[in-house]
Amino acid sequence: MQSVTVRAPARLHLGFLDLNASIGRRFGSIGLAVDSHHTQLTVSRSENLLIEGSALLPESRSRLEKIHHRFYQTVGKSIPSEQQSVHIQVDELIPEHAGLGSGTQLALTLGTALAHLHQLSLSTAELAMELGRGKRSGIGIATFDQGGFVVDGGLKPNQTVPPMLMHQSYPTDWRVVMVMDPHHQGIHGQHEKQAFGNLPTFPLDNARAICHLTLMQLLPALAEHDIKHFGSAITEIQALIGDHFASAQGGRYTSPLVAACLQQAQKLGHTGIAQSSWGPTGCIFVSSQAEADQLIQQLNTFIAAESTTAPVFITAAADNQGAIIETVV
Repeated sequence: MQSVTVRAPARLHLGFLDLNASIGRRFGSIGLAVDSHHTQLTVSRSENLLIEGSALLPESRSRLEKIHHRFYQTVGKSIPSEQQSVHIQVDELIPEHAGLGSGTQLALTLGTALAHLHQLSLSTAELAMELGRGKRSGIGIATFDQGGFVVDGGLKPNQTVPPMLMHQSYPTDWRVVMVMDPHHQGIHGQHEKQAFGNLPTFPLDNARAICHLTLMQLLPALAEHDIKHFGSAITEIQALIGDHFASAQGGRYTSPLVAACLQQAQKLGHTGIAQSSWGPTGCIFVSSQAEADQLIQQLNTFIAAESTTAPVFITAAADNQGAIIETVV
C-alpha cells in the first residue's frame, strides 16, 4: 500500500438520553452527520514522521503526533519501528472546540488510514477504544462508519465504547442552519471533565422525559419525515440538557451571540432549536434549502440591529454516507 486517504464528516451531538444513570447505563447520545465540515488526510510511507498541510494548526499537529504514537503503542505495536514513520498530509479539518466532533474524527481518520496502510483488519469501534475515543458518546464512531442519524445506548460500568441502537438515513431535503461563533469555544479537555464532575445529579424524571421524547416523538417523526414534531422533540430535549449544563457553560447555550439567534429563530416559529455538544455551534432544523435561505436572511437582519459582532451562518445537509476511504496500491 502506497497511500491511504480518509475523509470523514462532522457530527452534531444533540443530547444525552440518561445522565442520571440510576439503572446502570450512563449517557446514551443522539447525533447526526453533516456535510458542512470534514476532516481529510492522506497517509503515505516516509523515512521520518512528517505532518504538513495548509489546514494544519499547532494544536492539530500535536494531536496527530499523539494519535500516531498511541496507534503504534496499541493496535500497531507489532509493526516494525522502521515502518512506523509516515507522511501525514492534512487537507481539511473540522473546527476544534466548536461542538462538531473534531477530536474523534481526527483520531478515527488517522487511525483508519494507518490501519489500511499496514493492512490491519480493525473495526472503527476497536480503533476508537484503543485511541481513547467514545468515552461518553458513540455517535462520532457511528457517523464515521455510516453517516446519517444515530442513537447509541450509553455505557455500562467499565464499558469503553457504547453500542449503537439505531441508525437511519436523514431526509435529503431537510437542512440544518448552523450558527457559529468564531470568537467563542465550547468547554473541552480538562475543563470538560471538571464540568461533568461538578454538575449536580441529573433528575431522573428529566432522563425519563428525554427517553420518552426520543422513542415516541423524535424517531417516529424522523421515520415519517415530519419536521415539525422532529424539531419540537429536539427543542424539548435540548432545553432539559442545556438547563442542566447552564452552570458550567454560562446558560442554556454557550455563546450569547448564538443564543440570541436561536431565540430569534424560535420567535419566528421554528421548532428545531439546538446546541451541538458544549457548543458554541447552534442548530436550527428546517424542511428545505429555501427555508434555510430565508431564515439566514432574517437572522442577518436581526443580528445587524442587535450586535456589532456577527455569527457565521452555514447551511448543512446530512451526510448519509460516513467516511470515504481511498487507497493507492
